[in-house]
Amino acid sequence: MERLRQLRASLEAFLARLSDRERVMVLSATAAVVLFVIFLVTTGVSRSIGNREARIGSKTEMFAQIGKLTRGYRQAQAERQSLEARLKGPPVQLMSFVSQTGAQSGVEVNDLRPGTPTTADGLTEESVEVNLARIDLPRLARLLDALERGPGVVKVRKVRVATRNDDPALVDVTLQVSTWQMKS
Repeated sequence: MERLRQLRASLEAFLARLSDRERVMVLSATAAVVLFVIFLVTTGVSRSIGNREARIGSKTEMFAQIGKLTRGYRQAQAERQSLEARLKGPPVQLMSFVSQTGAQSGVEVNDLRPGTPTTADGLTEESVEVNLARIDLPRLARLLDALERGPGVVKVRKVRVATRNDDPALVDVTLQVSTWQMKS
């Protein structure tokens, strides 16, 4: 405390020895230095706050992305479990299923050729090639939709469409329909 008093006394003595003009110049220079120091401190603080806000923003964005990925992962897990449950379900008799679905959709299904069953990665695939003659496109779309909405895992793997010269509204179609089952 004594040291501060001595410093203040020497500062007052110094200012007392100066003329009015010199005092104004010294006080102006001192004010400029003080304002410059305040500017530097304020700039440093605002830069630090800006950097922290940017880090908070990037971390918030990262958490949002993690949330999206988590939701996507949960949805994929649910779909996988649903598919596994369908694969473990009772086997689909593919030839009779295709015939019955065709009859329900108003499509005459007479030409069915079974494919050879294949086994890979613990799954057995059974396929049937179906030839449909003289079918219009709306009935074909209903049949394809009904086939893929059936029990188990049934998918239309290939569709080959050929136009007809005698009636442009009708087409000839060859389908490959497959089903999968978990290998026992």
